[in-house]
Amino acid sequence: MTAAAAVYARSMNHLILTTSHGSLYVVGQIYTDKRRPVLLAMGGAWTPNDFLHELVDWFPGASVVVAPFPGMGGTLTPTFDVGALTRMVDEVIGTLFRDAAVVTYGVSAGCLVTLGLRSPEIVRHIAAEPFFRTAPLWPLQRTMREFILARPDLVGGALAAKALFGYTPPPAESMADRDYRYVTDGIFAPVDVILADRPLEPVRELSGWPSFTSVEDRETLAANPLVTIHHGPPDSGHWVDATPAGKALVRKILNQSLQAAAQNGRQTS
Repeated sequence: MTAAAAVYARSMNHLILTTSHGSLYVVGQIYTDKRRPVLLAMGGAWTPNDFLHELVDWFPGASVVVAPFPGMGGTLTPTFDVGALTRMVDEVIGTLFRDAAVVTYGVSAGCLVTLGLRSPEIVRHIAAEPFFRTAPLWPLQRTMREFILARPDLVGGALAAKALFGYTPPPAESMADRDYRYVTDGIFAPVDVILADRPLEPVRELSGWPSFTSVEDRETLAANPLVTIHHGPPDSGHWVDATPAGKALVRKILNQSLQAAAQNGRQTS
C-alpha cells in the first residue's frame, strides 16, 4: 500500500491510500503511538464532503480516520462491490494500524463496509442505521429518482445507484434487491447499533426520512448476541445525529467504546 498527500483547506491529515483493491481517501488525525485507540469512520452514499469530520475534534486523544464511502465526496473508486471495498479497508487497517485497538463507526451504507471488516485489530463496531437489503428502501428510491433526473450529467451517481442499491431510473424505473445480509456473517467483535425511532414500514407520506433499518433487519440484529441495540430520540429519522439529542447519543457511545479500547487495548472484545 502507498500513501500520497492530498491538498485540502482544513488542517488535518489528508491521504490517498493506494491498496491492491483501489484507493481509499481518508481525512483525520493519525498518531504513531499504538497505545492510542483508533476510530475508523465511514459515511454513506451522497453525504457532504465534510461528513463526520467533527469526530477529529471530538476525540483528540485517539487516531481518528474518516473515509467517505468510496466513489463519494469527490473520491474515485474502481468498483462499488462491497466485498472489494471491505478488503480495501481491511488492508489499510493492517498497514496503518497493525496491533492497535480499532473501533469502527459506520453510518447508513457505510455499515456495509465497516460491519464486513475482519481485521483482528477491530475491538468494537458502532453502526448507525444499518440496512442489509435495498428493495424495502422506498424513501431512497424517491430521492435517487429526483437526484438522477435533476443531474443527468453525474454519470457516477447513476452507476452507484444501480450497483449499490439496484436502482434503475425512469422510464424503466425499478428497484432490484441488493442483498447484503452476508456482511454480518463472521462478526467477532461487539456491535452497538443505533436505530432511528420512525419505522421504515409502511410506505407513507413523511416530511423526512424514516429509519432505513427494516423490521426484518432489526430482528436479525436483535438475535445476534454480539449486538446491543440503542434507540434514537423520539421521532428521529435515518440521520439519527441530526438533532442535539441524537448527536449526544452517538458521541456517548463512541466515547465509551474508545475509552474501553484505550484501557484494554486489543482485549476489549
